Formats: sequence, C-alpha cells, structure tokens
Amino acid sequence: MKMKNDLKNIECFLLDMDGTIYLDDNVIDGTLEFLETLKKQGKRAFYITNNSSRTAEEYVKKLAKMNIQASTDDFFTSADALVYFLNKMNAGKKAFILGTPAYEKFMENKGFTLVKEYTEVPEERPDTVILAFDTTLTYEKLRIACDYIKEGVRYVATHPDMVCPAANGKTIPDAGSFMLLIEGATGKRPELIAGKPDPCMVNMICELTNCPKEKAAVIGDRLHTDILSGINAGVNTICVLTGETTEETLLTSPVKPDYVLNSIKDLAEIIK
Repeated sequence: MKMKNDLKNIECFLLDMDGTIYLDDNVIDGTLEFLETLKKQGKRAFYITNNSSRTAEEYVKKLAKMNIQASTDDFFTSADALVYFLNKMNAGKKAFILGTPAYEKFMENKGFTLVKEYTEVPEERPDTVILAFDTTLTYEKLRIACDYIKEGVRYVATHPDMVCPAANGKTIPDAGSFMLLIEGATGKRPELIAGKPDPCMVNMICELTNCPKEKAAVIGDRLHTDILSGINAGVNTICVLTGETTEETLLTSPVKPDYVLNSIKDLAEIIK
C-alpha cells in the first residue's frame, strides 16, 4: 500500500482543473499554497484537459482571474496530444476534420492541410479523419467522414466525452456521442483517442519532460477520466473529493486511485 509521505517524491503533477483546483470561477482552498510549494521545491505542475475547443491562452487568462499564474507551456489539451501522436506515427498532414473553425485553425497552425470535400483523387484524399468537439457539425460533414472511414482512411478522435456542460445546468452532445453515431454507420471506432481516460496526454508530458513515471502523478476529481488516465499510463493517481467523486462512489467503483484526499489543501500540507 502506498504511503502519503511518498507523495513528497513526486516531481511532476498533472492537474485536472474544474473540480480539482477550482469550482466554476472560484479557486479551491489550498490550490495557491500547493502551487507555491511546488515552485519553491523546483517541481512542475501541468494542467490537462479533454476540452479541445479552448486555447491555452484562454486557460491562462481564466486562471489569472483566480490569481493562479501559469504560462501556455503549462497546458496540454487532447488536441495537443492528438497532434503529438499523429506526428510520432508519421500519419501524414492532410486531414478531414469534424471540428469547430477554431479547431481547424489550430490544426492548420500545426502544419495540417484541411480536406473539405469528398474526393476519389488519391493525392487529394485525407490521410486522417479527425473527430473533435464540433458545434458546426452538419449532415454533409458526417456523410463525408463516414465515407472516408468506411474506405479505410485512418480515423482518430481528440476525446471521448459524451456531453459538454452548457449554460443553466444543461449539456450538449460532445465528441463521444458522435463517435457512437459514426460507429453505427461504419462499424469502426477511432484508432486513437487522445483524451482522458486514454493515457496519451500523460504519456506525452512524461516524454516531453523526461519525467520518470514513478515521479509523476495525475490529480483529479473524476475516477473514469482523470484517475483512469493515470492508471492506464502507469503513473501515480490522486483523487480529490472536491468535485464529482464522493466517498460512496469510491466504495462501488472498480477504478481505485493510489491516494484519496479531501482536497488539494491536504496535498499542499503533505508535500511541505
């Protein structure tokens, strides 16, 4: 059994955000102390999110409003992880994308050429079909994507979330919902899903920072995304009870974190 004092040996903390370091627009007690302690000890904090529709610059501004100082280099999204692993796979630079205009621009800035129509001309066809969060989704885009996927074009996705939070407590369909639709139409699932609970973001950060996995830890409030991504990547996992997960949930869930803390404030006290 792992001892809480072992957390003093962690050098790289991978943090979920909403429910872990803040709730809505309110910073959770202990967050600032935790981050300040890491800074004094020369350790790193990185922020990981499945949200592929918001840029690192937007997150920096959001955290700054809560007096959390961060740079764009501290953020890794499922979109970043997808590009990282597509490049590692030498998957090609032409893509048909189910995503927002902002996501399309992001991919163009990463060196990808966007294929907008269906074509049978070999040199004009996409190397990859990418499913992301897409509020501009049309039937035509879905039809073209399914045609390419059925014909054997590589199919990947940024994240598997079924719904995305919206105003007034409502939700809207997210990439995971359309993943099921595409599977029903083509019989195929993505070859790669970059977002949590898949280990892509965690693996990417460990590789880019040369951090040994025994020195890394994922901190989050959701067992089936945050914690499971850490388990799948083989790093330490810390579940905080300031968001989705409760003590009752822990008893019945098959996903078991290495450590359970009431909040990040407890972690700040442990690593001092």
